[in-house]
Amino acid sequence: MQEYFFENPFFADFYLLTIGHQKCPPSHRFGPSVRGNYILHFIVKGHGSFYVDGIKHDLQQGDFFLLRPSVETYYEASATDPWEYYWLGFDGEKTNDILNYLKITPENHVGKAENATLITQRFESILRPAILADSNQLLIQQYLYEILGAFHTQTTSRELLEEEKRRYSYSFIQYVHHYYQNPALTIADIAKNFGLNHSYFSQVIKSEMGMTPNDYLSFFRMKESCRLLVRTNKSVKEIAVLVGYENPLTFSRAFKNIHGVSPLAYRVKNQTAVKTKDLKNSDIKQ
Repeated sequence: MQEYFFENPFFADFYLLTIGHQKCPPSHRFGPSVRGNYILHFIVKGHGSFYVDGIKHDLQQGDFFLLRPSVETYYEASATDPWEYYWLGFDGEKTNDILNYLKITPENHVGKAENATLITQRFESILRPAILADSNQLLIQQYLYEILGAFHTQTTSRELLEEEKRRYSYSFIQYVHHYYQNPALTIADIAKNFGLNHSYFSQVIKSEMGMTPNDYLSFFRMKESCRLLVRTNKSVKEIAVLVGYENPLTFSRAFKNIHGVSPLAYRVKNQTAVKTKDLKNSDIKQ
């Protein structure tokens, strides 16, 4: 058996505690026991069984099993084809978030590795005495993320699709918030930036947000223009440019189509309302 321990973690969010490698003898067993941190085992050869929550999981090469803090577990190597595995112990404030991102939720204790070769290489890279030097903290952290990133649990196509929609929608919203002032911005360009077909991208955004990407871009530009009209004294021409319109007349027509009044009329009405509200608030404070 080979094992190293790490102390004084440089990272609080997610850090390595221990790492090891073992070729188990037939019927080698551990537990029942409860651990104080997370320990993930990756099987590189042979077979064995892992017991958790009253359920037996028969595992083999390429599988992993995860021990969670305060959860009782038991595991045993096969009597005829005992497993060989690597393990790593880890913890940190963001551990649950990272595991959930990998779809290793509290209900998931076992799964498959996507890239067994990479995982084995990274384990071997850490299992060297020289790696214990303080100067290798960043390298160890890199290897830790690479190892964890190669694990996943089974999810349905529908779950993946829903997660994909949420991510693209969030990224789209952030992209618009950053670049709406660019008059040359197009939905086709945004889709290309995300590496997606324009048509598919539009379908994803509409199904997730309830409006087309163009509608949301227009909505956000108009929202910003309303804020600028009420809270600043900038001209309509200046505001048009600030929200991504090269032509003030095009901006004014688009604004009126949405709000039913011209930008100037909207300013007069709403600046008066804001001033009245501010005066009332001032009287209350006095």
